[in-house]
Amino acid sequence: MKRLFPLLLIGILVAGVFSIKKASLETCFEGSFNAFWKRWLVVSVPLKKADALIVLGGESVARPLEAARLFHEGVAGTIFITGVGDSSRNRQILLEEGVPSKDIVIESRASTTFANAALIKPLLEKARAHTALIVTSPFHTRRALATFRKVIPEMSFGVVSASLEWWNTRRGQGEENRFAFLEFIKIAEYWLLHGVSPILRQ
Repeated sequence: MKRLFPLLLIGILVAGVFSIKKASLETCFEGSFNAFWKRWLVVSVPLKKADALIVLGGESVARPLEAARLFHEGVAGTIFITGVGDSSRNRQILLEEGVPSKDIVIESRASTTFANAALIKPLLEKARAHTALIVTSPFHTRRALATFRKVIPEMSFGVVSASLEWWNTRRGQGEENRFAFLEFIKIAEYWLLHGVSPILRQ
């Protein structure tokens, strides 16, 4: 029964997408939905000290900037970058923000959150990291934390969010809401396919 629930959720959400006319899609995502997803998708588990910071791929402005800020605050002395496509860009931003090259570790093959965790695991083990703070976008925080805890249960993970300034504009909010809508589908998918429950224990 537990595995049937995420499948049912996927069906409901997909049906909802096709039932909404394209012209009214942006309106549907405004207002109450914005408050809804921020209540249910966004989690914050900050760590005052960690062995590593992990920058997830998929957005290459706010995430590396927040990781650099945390690095300079002394939260962790090593930053791990994971993700295909934007790892070089994220590294460049970290360097521009004053993070030494020797303190940056790159994993550039992962194309999903689950792969992020699976492929970075041996790198974290090599660094003998026991605690890590994940940096990602607000709507991604719940699934990211749940996935890393599932794939690497022997480590302790926290998560913080990093937001683009553009998402505070009218058009930017519409884009962020669309990402959040898709995130509900991805959460159900991960629950069904990987057994990654979105119900977190602090």
